[in-house]
Amino acid sequence: MAKEIFKLRKEHVNTNKLLDILDAQLDLLHKGEDPDYRLMTDILYYMTQYSDLIHHPREEAIFSLLLERDSNAEQDVAEITRQHHTLGDSGAHFYEKLENIINGESEIMQLQEIEVPGRLYVTALRAHMDQEEQSLFVMAEQLLNDDDWRKVKTETLSKPDPIFGEAIEDRFHSVCDQLVRSSSNT
Repeated sequence: MAKEIFKLRKEHVNTNKLLDILDAQLDLLHKGEDPDYRLMTDILYYMTQYSDLIHHPREEAIFSLLLERDSNAEQDVAEITRQHHTLGDSGAHFYEKLENIINGESEIMQLQEIEVPGRLYVTALRAHMDQEEQSLFVMAEQLLNDDDWRKVKTETLSKPDPIFGEAIEDRFHSVCDQLVRSSSNT
């Protein structure tokens, strides 16, 4: 039943781990040190290709069913949906900047051209996940029935998580290595 919410919450925990790594790379940049642009790019690739295309549509399917049960959630659902689009756009824009640096298509940019959008993205995504978990996830657990959960599962695209799933995609091995290093430092 609410296994979907459990799965989404777990994905949020995993996303926060990636955001911690991104934050650490932005800290290096802020100190005048060289961040690992490839690592940052791979994290943003994951965010734009997995979170934005698989995770967010699953949430939106849940929230759509939630609206059928409680129209009072309309304002919250509209705001979260708007945030999904904004986060998708800002993530894609930030990814493009990082990709251009890696591909040598642009000079290393000024600190504020990378750090500011990076910090804004991390902060906005964390606030967004907190908002979902504290309001809409709770409502969904309370109001959706077994048929609703089956509908979400059958009507949304499912794809194995390329970092946190059983098989790690080649592109993400350095991200996984950094996750292991980060977890051993805490």
